[in-house]
Amino acid sequence: MTTALRLYYLRTKPSDVYGLLVIALAGAVGVAAWGDYLTPLAFSALLPLLWAEAPSRLIAGLAAFAYYLGAARGLPAGTVIFFGPESPSYFGVALWLASSALLAAPWAALWTDQPTPRGFAWRLPLALALVALPPIGLVGWANPLTAAGVLFPAWGWFGLLALLALMWAMCAAEGLWRGVVAALFVAALGLQATHGEPRAYWTAINTNFSGSRFNPLEGPQYFMRAYEINTQLIAHATALPPRIVAVYPESLVGYWNSTTADLWQGASDTLARKGSTALLGGFLNTDAKRIYDNAIIAVGADAGVKYRQRVPVPISMWRPFATEGARAHWFDTGIFTVQGRPVAGLICYEQLLVWPALVSLAHKPQAIVAPANAWWSKTTSIPGIQRTVLRAWARLFDIPVIAAFNQ
Repeated sequence: MTTALRLYYLRTKPSDVYGLLVIALAGAVGVAAWGDYLTPLAFSALLPLLWAEAPSRLIAGLAAFAYYLGAARGLPAGTVIFFGPESPSYFGVALWLASSALLAAPWAALWTDQPTPRGFAWRLPLALALVALPPIGLVGWANPLTAAGVLFPAWGWFGLLALLALMWAMCAAEGLWRGVVAALFVAALGLQATHGEPRAYWTAINTNFSGSRFNPLEGPQYFMRAYEINTQLIAHATALPPRIVAVYPESLVGYWNSTTADLWQGASDTLARKGSTALLGGFLNTDAKRIYDNAIIAVGADAGVKYRQRVPVPISMWRPFATEGARAHWFDTGIFTVQGRPVAGLICYEQLLVWPALVSLAHKPQAIVAPANAWWSKTTSIPGIQRTVLRAWARLFDIPVIAAFNQ
């Protein structure tokens, strides 16, 4: 009884220890859940519980802010590497703080000091939707919905509904029911150990071409580097065994134009005779204003442009009011066909977001093809998070994922 009274006292003092504890736990969950291991991802489902436990709107917002800061901890260092020493030293930190604050805003706005099961039934789904869908969803990483792949493998859409119900129960339960919900969470976590990883029937080719930004706007130095990389990729692709589909990382072939296509023609003919296909990452010019598509291009038995990135990285690639940068194909399904199989494409940044994945998965692909170019983030937590998210979606819908990373 004394312990219960002490906890009640702490909870009724928003400015005291209880609020600080909620914030600290949320930050710890953000760090622990988002990394290179699948099982801890399940703990991201605790964010709604901490949000519901917050004793004030300010604490609720700060708790969500701490969670997103912890999840995106690799952003400041990665940003400095990507933009180079010419960028302001504070830019990475500012981007980290601003994106985390943007994602925390819906949680703060939807918090209530009069929580009821009926209220959580609409507040919780709305908060999750706001941080998943554009415009906020353009930076909508670390969404707790991703935990469904850990807790409910192979359940598909029912897994998402089950996770939503579990998170609602965490928020709404009181007294002994909270213990029951905690037991359900632990039981669901145990399910992940009983479900094997799906086998991929294609192959991913990871590379280690570092020291270049792979930016199509950099000029002659970039093109020389791209030629060097292309010759190495051609040698590798030509040696592929018969009847295989190989996925190579994002953007490595550079501009895909008539010159690049001619360079690859011999390898493409060799692959076609073997019945094999190589999926390459490259850029497609779309007009004279130096606007390009970040794309997946196939050579060999099933040649052609297969996929154009739907969500390029905001600021660094997608610049909506600039005359140069990547085009965004927001409304594409992300589905393309290779050797008769429908597959979902997720290029690099898209792998961190919820809505591109769910749009594609709604079309029942047989695999997820996920190229990425992580040279700028290889010393951070970001590539590990990308792989973990991809594994979670693949497990939830029981399909293979073929992830090819350049680091």
